[in-house]
Amino acid sequence: MADRRRGAALGGPPGGGRRTASVGVDVDSLRHYYRIHGLDEGSATNAAWAVGVPRFVELFGELGIPATFYCIAEDLDVPGNGARLRSLVVAGHEIGNHTWHHRYDLTRLDPDTRWAEIAEGRSILEAAAGAPVVGFRSPGYNTDAALQVDVAASGHEYDTSVFPCVPYYLAKAGVMGAMRLRGRRSESVLGTPRVLAAPRDPYVADARQPHRRGSTGLRQYPVSVVAGVPLIGTAFTALGRAGSRAAVALAHAARHHVTVEFHAVDLLGLTDDGLDPALSVQPDLKASVARKRRIYRTILGWLAARRRFVRLDTLP
Repeated sequence: MADRRRGAALGGPPGGGRRTASVGVDVDSLRHYYRIHGLDEGSATNAAWAVGVPRFVELFGELGIPATFYCIAEDLDVPGNGARLRSLVVAGHEIGNHTWHHRYDLTRLDPDTRWAEIAEGRSILEAAAGAPVVGFRSPGYNTDAALQVDVAASGHEYDTSVFPCVPYYLAKAGVMGAMRLRGRRSESVLGTPRVLAAPRDPYVADARQPHRRGSTGLRQYPVSVVAGVPLIGTAFTALGRAGSRAAVALAHAARHHVTVEFHAVDLLGLTDDGLDPALSVQPDLKASVARKRRIYRTILGWLAARRRFVRLDTLP
């Protein structure tokens, strides 16, 4: 019976029931954006947690949407972040594991260090949240068989590290290549191109090849992509309200389950929040918070009127 329920959840609702959607927020601190762009992180602040997270909580509260916040355990060393984490649980949101230190090279680490990043990250977050942490998202959306073994063995029930988006992959490769030509080093890692052939709908992975369907691996919830457009905050900001709603409508028509993904910085603005001008290399930070919020509210509200938003830890 459990296998039958799982098959229904991953292959579409039984009996034509209302389809589902989920929304996640990666709470990546600003220092990680400095590292991606090869900048000095000395001016990094805690704005992602202190400002971005509350703005998303307010937005989700208006729409009655439960979300998953994928958190980095080391951020709890910053005063106030532990209380902010617990407030997410009180508000009805799920806490996901985004590792201990957000190592972009997670798949390249030695086995002991990799295990610590995954298992200690989960343990720290779970203790601070006072709630189970069963979902995992890898930094940079990179995963492989060895990583998946550790994710499962450390007590996680699902993974959402797969992002099968060709334009995103090519753009990332282009930016990293251009930085290298200018003599600047990014801490980001490109990852395997196998991800581009991964299923677009949720699936049970092959334990040895996590970008393929199987029966022995973790449940995978890929970030939704339709017609090459990823359903992520930066894409919504670039597309505007009309373009974003069109992309979401296509995903609604094509996907059994829609996975929308944001980062906490998606509701920050260079001017609105007085951020370091050096971060203007992150184009979406140049947009006003008000504009981004209108776009996100439009697409989430549109989906909420047509689908049931769920936390991934509640799906069988």
